[in-house]
Amino acid sequence: MKRRDFIKTTAGAIAAAYIPFSGAASIPAEVSCMSRTGNIIGLKRSDVADLAKSLQRKLLLKSTPHYHQERTLWNGLSDDKLPALIAQCIDSDDVINAVNFARSHDLLVTVRGGGHGISGKAVENDTLLIDLSKMSNLSADPTTMMATAEAGVLLRELDVGTQAHGLVVPAGVVSHTGVAGLTLGGGIGINMRKMGLTSDNLLSVQIVTADGKLRTASDTENTDLFWAVRGGGGNFGIVTSFTYRMHKLDPQIISGVMVYAMDDAKDMYNRYFDYSLEAPRELNMSAAMSLSPTGIPFLMAGFQYMGAPKEGEKVLKSYRKLGSPVADLIRPKTFLRQQTLLDAGNPHGTNYYIRGRTMDEYDPDLIDVMMEKWRHSPGRHNTMRIVRFGGAVDDLAKDATAWPHRGAKWDIELGGSWVDPSLSAKNIKWGKDYWDALAPYVSDRFYINEMMDETQEEVAVSYGDNYPRLVQIKNKYDPKNFFRSNGNIKPTV
Repeated sequence: MKRRDFIKTTAGAIAAAYIPFSGAASIPAEVSCMSRTGNIIGLKRSDVADLAKSLQRKLLLKSTPHYHQERTLWNGLSDDKLPALIAQCIDSDDVINAVNFARSHDLLVTVRGGGHGISGKAVENDTLLIDLSKMSNLSADPTTMMATAEAGVLLRELDVGTQAHGLVVPAGVVSHTGVAGLTLGGGIGINMRKMGLTSDNLLSVQIVTADGKLRTASDTENTDLFWAVRGGGGNFGIVTSFTYRMHKLDPQIISGVMVYAMDDAKDMYNRYFDYSLEAPRELNMSAAMSLSPTGIPFLMAGFQYMGAPKEGEKVLKSYRKLGSPVADLIRPKTFLRQQTLLDAGNPHGTNYYIRGRTMDEYDPDLIDVMMEKWRHSPGRHNTMRIVRFGGAVDDLAKDATAWPHRGAKWDIELGGSWVDPSLSAKNIKWGKDYWDALAPYVSDRFYINEMMDETQEEVAVSYGDNYPRLVQIKNKYDPKNFFRSNGNIKPTV
């Protein structure tokens, strides 16, 4: 036996010993599942047992202990969905076996990495959920400046692993986000203006396509597929491994917010939209509104300088003198600390209704509309932020990757969160009405990782000129739309 085969076989044996297959006796005579065409079909006990035996970890049914904790998602609005089967995968072989089983039985499939998607499409009722959350291997090589992460790695793990070498992969802003969905959707964050999107720093992927084949996609291999996975979402297969380019970043940065009273809203936003256009690419600038625990609204201008803190202090000196801030909270801090600051405000299991849109121009009337509907409602926490694109994001051509928003100036994200499910109908209506009012002031395109309840037609519009090429690639690799529970690129064959 070759050493590689021995290691692989041993790893599989250890995984199987850790959580052993529970046996066919615990499987019902028939398991009801959703077919790809939307019909409920019955899987035989022997077929389900075969799938369970093919996995190195475990196949979970609704009756299995821990099933409910393993099906959960970040957005509580989608946390009532009950997949028929959960295939827990620990490597590409497990993913291949799950994909082949689903295809041979014509099952509807969903895929979950970190489970952090706003729309909650990673889990659906009666489907086969292919769960990648246990695939958590990560390596970072300072010699080659490359990091490789499996599909279950979280942002905090990527940050810690790369910062151990004084390096970083540009990524998101909530540390319990999964790197898989973040990367496939594009990946925006505080260092994108200096280093590009997460997907702009992707060097290659290992991906299982709908035919059950494991492929490498890069600039030299399956180049069409590589183009598509950099912003096209999970439409083209299940990426099991991502290899990234790393960048140097000092562990210490300068970052924080200037806090303003709501009476200064017009002036603060006008300044933001003006000054953010001229900001150096090392500087990430955001503008936000929030509510105190007692329901008092306040404004924030956020700054993160992705360079030497001393240089950052010089750059931020003029910004800190603008307007009449009620607090200056800009401080030196570690990058790792910065990357966790938003975690507490984005807990798992809370109900979220959040949408986003890109902005190409600024109409000051937007602020009047935004402020008029920014009303406190008991039990709901309102959230809103605007972030500047540009810099390294615009160094690439609009069609360099599938991500369609190069040239857009800003991204606005707005919505609310609440714990009490009885408030959901009221708060969802509030969110929809809010976005209807904002529509004249924003574009009709949205960053796919901010998708909430948009239609497939709206997805097509959002991808703009890149959409026809995405359809062509979807037709090649997934003509039957096997991977459809996402911001879907609908095949035409």
